[in-house]
Amino acid sequence: MEAEIMLSAKESGSGYTATFLSLLVGLVVMLVAYYRMTRRRLYQLAGAIPGPTGYPLIGNALDFVGSPNDVFTRISGKGDTYKNLLRMWIGPRLLVFLTNPNDVEVLLSSSQHINKGQDYDFFRPWLGNGLLISGGDTWRRHRKLIAPTFHLNILKSFIDLFNANSRMLVTRLKKESATAREFDVHDYMSECTVETLLETVMGLDKTTQNENSGYDYAMAVMKVCDILHLRHTKMWLRPDFIFN
Repeated sequence: MEAEIMLSAKESGSGYTATFLSLLVGLVVMLVAYYRMTRRRLYQLAGAIPGPTGYPLIGNALDFVGSPNDVFTRISGKGDTYKNLLRMWIGPRLLVFLTNPNDVEVLLSSSQHINKGQDYDFFRPWLGNGLLISGGDTWRRHRKLIAPTFHLNILKSFIDLFNANSRMLVTRLKKESATAREFDVHDYMSECTVETLLETVMGLDKTTQNENSGYDYAMAVMKVCDILHLRHTKMWLRPDFIFN
């Protein structure tokens, strides 16, 4: 009798487990179907854009594995294959790459498509919610405030500073090129940009600064950017609690 009761209990337990699993699988299927229905328009538009075929669930995520240089080289190669427009997926996230300057101009000159992608959120603790990061009404207010400073007459008044810093840049590049060794031109371009910004935007004179202040600041900015870019290519660093 006891054996029959135990057997009946086991059968009941197995029945409950099977029912629960069936309901769970059904719920998951319904949620996936609903999720795809809400993104149907996105899938239709993405299907019209050329791009490599991805794997189930992960899409083209494997193409973004590796060092930043490797990823850049790999994606640039695909851009050459698919010409002016390239579509890729990282899991459920759609990425569209533009290589035609005319297409880029249309997008960047738009006053409607001004909301930034989620990757910009990684820069928010550093840059705040200013013009570079914000979108919508906040961006429009900041853009309206800063627009007068880019008036042609104001820019013309800085021509002498532009020329002076450009000549200093050329002089440094000539010294480097005379050594016949490989060097990163971006370091010197960044220094020139920072020096120009310090003098034009902040009104600082070179005589009041350390000789290498522009270069040191440019290198610090590049280091911060390198750290933040790691979160773009390494998925496990995206959650704040892991990165912090």
